[in-house]
Amino acid sequence: MQPRETMPERITARRTTGFHVATLVLVLLALAPLRAVAHPHVFIDARVTFEFDRDGLEGFWAEWAFDELFTSMIVLDFGAPRQGPFSDSVVRSICEGAFSNLQFYDYFTYVFVDGTRYPTETVERFSALMRDHRIVYRFFVPFRLPLEEAEKLVRVRMYDETFFTDIAFDDDDPVSVDSDVPLEARHRIVRNENVTIEYDNRNQSVSRTGAIYTGVTHPYEIELRYRRR
Repeated sequence: MQPRETMPERITARRTTGFHVATLVLVLLALAPLRAVAHPHVFIDARVTFEFDRDGLEGFWAEWAFDELFTSMIVLDFGAPRQGPFSDSVVRSICEGAFSNLQFYDYFTYVFVDGTRYPTETVERFSALMRDHRIVYRFFVPFRLPLEEAEKLVRVRMYDETFFTDIAFDDDDPVSVDSDVPLEARHRIVRNENVTIEYDNRNQSVSRTGAIYTGVTHPYEIELRYRRR
């Protein structure tokens, strides 16, 4: 997993009693009241695929690959198999018990166009699977923008402002573009140093490999520039 504090900028051509432990993790993650008290305990490597049709941008697919500890929680709490496909009932249970609560926190996903922020109010087509011994969430974020001759800049930021969850973009193919029409598109991942995340760095018993936690960090975001060709 890519150390958050050392991840470079890149340009890439195409990453209960009825109350489950995993559910509790995500609830605590989402409800942490103070930005400075949290320290990452859940780690996600994200990939984004932008989808275009004849009219323009439809939205994007997000893939979240979780760390092995969170994966074990999902396996234990929801009976997810470590090999082979998940049944519809398991996927539904994971969605309801360890994902849907994030709707109240914009799914940690924000879109910016011309400086205006658009929180993620809904997602579609949630699925879950096992890849390389890690649980992966996949879901579609609808976001319609026209395709014109004038270039547009879209920024997608994924982060938890409490830093209970550390979200970084995957090392391998973190961004790709899928289009049915000719277009010019280029993208890169940058650190937005105008956004500051403060957190408690005293407990470093759980961390990304090689990461140095100083108590302050800045989220990474995707910059997508596109126009009709």
